[in-house]
Amino acid sequence: MKLKPKEVRLIGVDGKQKGIFSFEEAQKIAESENLDLILVNANQKPIIVKLGNYKEWLYQKKKKEKSIKKKPKETKEIRIGFNEALHDFERKAKQAAEFLEEGHQVQIRMVLKSREKLFIDLAEKKLNQFLELIPIPFKITSPLKKFPGLLVITIAKQK
Repeated sequence: MKLKPKEVRLIGVDGKQKGIFSFEEAQKIAESENLDLILVNANQKPIIVKLGNYKEWLYQKKKKEKSIKKKPKETKEIRIGFNEALHDFERKAKQAAEFLEEGHQVQIRMVLKSREKLFIDLAEKKLNQFLELIPIPFKITSPLKKFPGLLVITIAKQK
C-alpha cells in the first residue's frame, strides 16, 4: 500500500468491521493471517482497508469489469419489401444505422411475393440500393442468401 495513514478502519475477510487500528497494527494483523491490506476507500477518515488476498481480489475485480463490458448483442431484423418507396427505404436505413451504432448485428430481409419472385435480379439491385442508403460504415457478416421468396443479408458495424 502506497498510502501510510495514521489510522485505518479494518474490515475482516468475512466483511465485518474489526475496528479502527493504527496502520502498523493493521499491517501486523494482516501478516499474522497471511493476508494483504486492500484499500477500499481512501476518501473517508479514517481510510478503509480490507483483509484479503490481493491477487484474488484483483482477479475478481477484472472479472466483474469484463462481465459488465460483455453486454450481449442481439441480431435485429429489418424487413423491406420489393415495392417500397424511397422514403420508406431511407427511414429503415436510418433505423438500421441506429441498431449498428448500438453494436447490434442487423439482418435485412426482403420478402418477395407471387410475381416478384420472378424478378430476383431486380430484387438484388433494390437490396443493394438499400445498403447504400445506410449512412455509417458496415461490413457484411453473412453474404446474400437466396431462399424461395426471400433474400437475406446480415451486416455489422465496421470497427
